[in-house]
Amino acid sequence: MSNIFKRIISLVLAVLMLLPLACCGKTDEEKMLEMRKNEELYTPDLSSADMALTADIDLNEIHQEIKGFGGINYPGWIDDLTKEQRETAFLNGEDQLGFTILRIHVDPDRENWQREVETAKYAYDQGALIFASPWNPPAEMCEKFNHNGNADAQRLKHDCYEQYAAHLNDFVTFMRDNGVELYAISIQNEPDYADEWTWWSTDEIMDFIKNYAGAIDCRVMSPEAFQYRKDFYNAILNDEDALAEIDVFGTHFYGTQKADMAYPLFEQNGEGKELWMTEVYVPDSSTDADVWPQAIEVAVNMHDGLVTGNMQAYVWWYIRRFYGPMKEDGTISKRGYMMAHFSKFVRPGYVRVGATEHPNPNVSVSAYKADDGKIVIVAINHSLNKLSQEFSISGGEPITYAESYMTNASVNLQRTGNIAHTDSSVSILMTPESVTTLVLETGSPAEP
Repeated sequence: MSNIFKRIISLVLAVLMLLPLACCGKTDEEKMLEMRKNEELYTPDLSSADMALTADIDLNEIHQEIKGFGGINYPGWIDDLTKEQRETAFLNGEDQLGFTILRIHVDPDRENWQREVETAKYAYDQGALIFASPWNPPAEMCEKFNHNGNADAQRLKHDCYEQYAAHLNDFVTFMRDNGVELYAISIQNEPDYADEWTWWSTDEIMDFIKNYAGAIDCRVMSPEAFQYRKDFYNAILNDEDALAEIDVFGTHFYGTQKADMAYPLFEQNGEGKELWMTEVYVPDSSTDADVWPQAIEVAVNMHDGLVTGNMQAYVWWYIRRFYGPMKEDGTISKRGYMMAHFSKFVRPGYVRVGATEHPNPNVSVSAYKADDGKIVIVAINHSLNKLSQEFSISGGEPITYAESYMTNASVNLQRTGNIAHTDSSVSILMTPESVTTLVLETGSPAEP
């Protein structure tokens, strides 16, 4: 056989081998889903469980768009995340959190800004939104004053507002020059709880926003209140000039009760603005993050913030800490799995839809949908009872596939796949004190 003929045969064989790939062109996720749909059908045994009322999911009842979930990395106070820990935080494979937001610190000393780059660049390259918060302006811009009897309180000098806006803008430029485009930059971390950092009054905040914030070449986030106190948010929302300068309203949830999470004035005046929960730890910072069922309080706080507060983002304090989503050894904690029930499945761009919030007094339900027909339902069973929970879906195409992920005292994100369902309903078994995420695929029925 001639060398020319051999080359022709080799070329033909190579083309034939590539044809299936060219024709199919399926992603790894699509291939995995196809494989899972061929699994043996799973029907949960609900016979010994207490019945909860049906939870109705209305896909036509549209609420807020979800921006994501995440936490802060603060290498000025604790060690930077390692390469492996960055992967655990910002990738979305097995034993990974799937975080899509990173908060970083604006150090008053620009010589320390380089500390923020490595983790921020990694997260940004994975598609995460990066935002920054300052605790203090540079020392030369600050002065001491008497705040409620504290003569050592600190504030920004009133004649340094323009310099401070330039300082924040310089940080935006620095991060941009290092490959990270900030999504937003905050004006101040907790100006209402500033024993160790900088105080701002509402009048001072309004002056800065209206007259100086426009010089910052980035989305501007409001100062982030310690406890969702709304004094300066109200002032911004009621002032057209100030409101025009703010893109994202950010708040912390320390001690914030569910009844205080709703914000009618924002719903009325905040059209086109975003609303983020930008820092919290629950229930405390003194207990190990694996204590169960205490960790369920994280899922409850997230549920309340998303459903009652209409928050578009939920951002923890330290990503890696003994009381946080990632433990000091880099493994995911029980509190982290509570966050993962949302962060791994309710991805950026999903919208929250209507759901019966409490089909049982001890059950909390929220639901979300994506443009591609996926539906995610997160159900929290606070009770000591095993519960049968049915979900009835309206306003969309028929359900074609269902799977669930459950965390309780003994398992973490345990998957039950290919769950039996009808075109518009599916039932799951919820073990006592557990959280379940139900993931549904919908679409037109397959042709026979």
